Amino acid sequence: MKNEIISALEILKGTGVSIIDAARFVRNILDSKTSDFKLSDVQYCSKVVQVGVKNIRTKEMSFESGFELYYESKKQYLRPDSLRDIRTIGKRLIRFNSKFAKLNFSELTRSECEDWLVLSFHTPSQFNKARAMLHALFQFALRREWCDKNPIKFIERKKIIEKEIKPLTLEEVKHLLRNAKFQNCLAVVGLMMYAGIRPREAKRLEWNDIDLEDNSIRVRSQCSKTGGVRHVEICPNLKNILMNSNKETQRICPKNWNTKWQIIRNRTGFKGCWVQDILRHTYASFHAKYYKDLSRLQLNMGHHDISLLRSRYVNMSGISFCSAKQFFGSF
Repeated sequence: MKNEIISALEILKGTGVSIIDAARFVRNILDSKTSDFKLSDVQYCSKVVQVGVKNIRTKEMSFESGFELYYESKKQYLRPDSLRDIRTIGKRLIRFNSKFAKLNFSELTRSECEDWLVLSFHTPSQFNKARAMLHALFQFALRREWCDKNPIKFIERKKIIEKEIKPLTLEEVKHLLRNAKFQNCLAVVGLMMYAGIRPREAKRLEWNDIDLEDNSIRVRSQCSKTGGVRHVEICPNLKNILMNSNKETQRICPKNWNTKWQIIRNRTGFKGCWVQDILRHTYASFHAKYYKDLSRLQLNMGHHDISLLRSRYVNMSGISFCSAKQFFGSF
């Protein structure tokens, strides 16, 4: 026995582990062994050590540090507004729970991540957007072996109940366009109103994307929300606006656009009550009423299928065929 103790002490020499600690480790391992396990005690201890060594993590990264690396990697190819969204979501998560932010990716569980999202983002749309970013971030961590699984994939998206969006009336359209003209923003507002161009897409469009002879607008992949290219037809009203617009600058969107756009909305009577994407909804509703061709509208809108048009965008309540004709033709 004395010789065994001496040999054990020699084996443990320089490890900082005492013979009592080693005995406790073995006891803890054997306490997890069930009575019907076929391996001997020594074989079982050896197996536990082998499995532990195989699965022990050699790379660790805190959420906060990993997020910064993820953000830097996205700078190479994402647009400024997309980068801003990632930055905003990440910083908000870190601000709302700095304790979780200091944990390693491998330590964060599904329930912790879900609680974190619920605490930081209060509306279903915000929650889903943050969930998507977090899922991509954990995939980034997986590829770098900072964790073994992506806990976000097990978190369900929040159901979004779409509210009915009523399109603008012809009078509201006229009023909005008059105020846009006063701010030298008629062309960009016209693109959103009469072609369903998204606000961020309109900000990136250039005059060489407009073909008045072909009556089409080319939304380049660098401009579009989905990254694909699409061509949108130009109606008579929009053509008249574009033909008479100042083309001195390359971009269609004027300087100080955000400020001017807010002034236009406020002066039209929408201060504090502007509905996001209402111009796109207005375009889709009038188009569906006048042309009665959802496939054609789908191509103009840049949707993958017609289902989104039917469920969300097309609301022809209060729109007559005559008013739809006026919308696309001339007042």
